[in-house]
Amino acid sequence: MTPDQTLNAQTFVASAQQVDAAVLTGPAIASRLRAGDLTSIFGLLPNPDPVLKAMGADMRVYRSLLADPRVKSARKRRWSAVLSMEHGLDREASTATPARVRKACEALLARLDLQRIVRQLTDGAMYGFRVAEIMWAPMDGLIQPADLVAKPGEWFGFDPETAALKFRPRGSLQGELVPARKFIVVGSMRSWENPYGEPDLASVFWPVTFKRGGLKFWVQFVEKYGMPWAVGKLPRTSTQEEHDALADKLSAMVRDAIATVPDDASVELLSISGSANSDMHERMLNWCNAEISVALLGNNQSVEANSNRASATAAQSVEAALRDDDAAMVAAGINELLAHFVAVNWPGATPPVFAFWQTEEIDETLAKRDETLRKAGATFTTQYFLRAYKLQPGDLADAAPPGGVPGAPGAAPGAPGAAAGADATLASFAEGAAADVPADQAAIDAAIARLPADEIQAAMAKLLAPALAAIQDAATPEQVQQALAEAWPDMDASALETLMEQAYFVADVVGRDSAVGSEQ
Repeated sequence: MTPDQTLNAQTFVASAQQVDAAVLTGPAIASRLRAGDLTSIFGLLPNPDPVLKAMGADMRVYRSLLADPRVKSARKRRWSAVLSMEHGLDREASTATPARVRKACEALLARLDLQRIVRQLTDGAMYGFRVAEIMWAPMDGLIQPADLVAKPGEWFGFDPETAALKFRPRGSLQGELVPARKFIVVGSMRSWENPYGEPDLASVFWPVTFKRGGLKFWVQFVEKYGMPWAVGKLPRTSTQEEHDALADKLSAMVRDAIATVPDDASVELLSISGSANSDMHERMLNWCNAEISVALLGNNQSVEANSNRASATAAQSVEAALRDDDAAMVAAGINELLAHFVAVNWPGATPPVFAFWQTEEIDETLAKRDETLRKAGATFTTQYFLRAYKLQPGDLADAAPPGGVPGAPGAAPGAPGAAAGADATLASFAEGAAADVPADQAAIDAAIARLPADEIQAAMAKLLAPALAAIQDAATPEQVQQALAEAWPDMDASALETLMEQAYFVADVVGRDSAVGSEQ
C-alpha cells in the first residue's frame, strides 16, 4: 500500500468515526409526508387496492365474492391443502427452547382449535391480510391465550410511517394503535409500501361480476329462444281488439298449451335453430370460471373436465407450491402467537418454532424389495434406512431393526441385540474371507444358511406328499413309475419356489455388487 492509499484509508476511517449516531438511530429520512404523499394525512394509510379504490368500498366487497360456487370451492381447497399437512413444533429448530417452555407451548397448541385458526389465517391470502385478536386468560398459574379470533379486516388500518396496526373505532378518522401482544397480522406479499397485502380475491372480482351478469342474460336468452314462438295471423281487415284477443290466446297457449282461435286465423310455431349466438353466454361463463380457478388455485386443469393426466400432474405441483406458501403464512402467525406467550410468561426465553411439513409416501417397490431381502437373511443398517426412506436423524434408534423395513411385522427398532446381530453377521463374513473364501461367496453361504430350515422342510413335505401317497399303493417298479407320473400334476412346489426365488435374488444382488466393486 502506497503512502497515498494509507492516508486515504485513514481519512475514511476518521470520517466514519465522526458520523453522528443520532442521525443513524433517528427517525426515517424517506417518509411519506416528506415525499409529498398526502394520502395518509388523516393518520391512516388508505388501502391501495385498485378495485376498492375505484369503487370507494372496503373489504366487505371481497367477502361477498365468497358466495360464488367456484370461489367457495377454491377457498375450501386452499384450507384443506394446509390442513392435510403434518404440523407441530420443530424439534431441531427448537433446541434452544427450555424443556418446560416447550411443554407449555405444546399444551397450548393442543388446547386451541387449530383447525379453525388455520382456516381463518389461510384467508390472509384471500383478503391480502388477516388480523386475529389474542384472548388472554389466567390458566395454570400462567397468562395464556385462551383463543385466537380473526376479526373483519375493514375494522383495521395501518400507520402511514411505521406500518403499525391501528384499530378504527366508530367516529375516529386517525384510528388508534393497538396494544402490544394483543393482535397478530398475517398476509400475502405485505410490505412497508403496502401493508394491506395483495388479495387474491381482487383478481377474481371482475370474473365473478361478469359471471353473475352473464348468467342473468343467459337465463333471459334461454327463456326467449329456448321455446318456440307462437305466431298468429289475421286478415288485414282485423281490428286491434281482434289482434289483442288473439295475442292473449297465444300467451295462454304458450303457458297452458291450449288455445282457441277463429277459423279464419292461423297459428304457426317458429323455433330458433342454428343461431350463432346461442353458446356465447356459455363460453363467457366458462372463461370466467377458468379465470377464477387460475387466480385462486394457480391453474384450471385440476378442475376442468377436458384436462389430461400430464396437465393435471403439472397443476398439482403448482397447487403444492401454493399450499406451501399458505402454510408458511399460517406458521408465521402461530409462531408470533407462541412468541407473545413466551415473552409474557418467560421473558428472555427463546420460543419454540411451529412448522408444517408434508409426509412423503414410502416407495412400496423399495419396501417390498427390502422385505424380500430380510426374509432371505439380509440385515440393514440405520444409515440405509435414513437414506432410502428419507427419515430424519432420531426417527430410528442407533441400530437398524433386525426384522426388515420400518413398521414390518416383527421389526423392533432399537431392540437390544440388534446391533450385536448386525456386527455378528459382518464378523461371519469377515471370517469367511479370512479362510481363503471369496467375500461374495461367503455372503451367499451365510444368507443360505440363514434360510429357515422349518420352512424348507414344510415346503418339501408339501411337495412330496402326493408322490408318497401314490407310491404306498404300488407293488412293482413299473407301478411306482406310473404312480409318480400320475401324481406329478398334484405336487405343489409354490412354497419351495418362493424360497428358491429368495436365494437366487440374494445371489444376484451379491453378484452385481461384486461386479461393481471389481470395476472400481
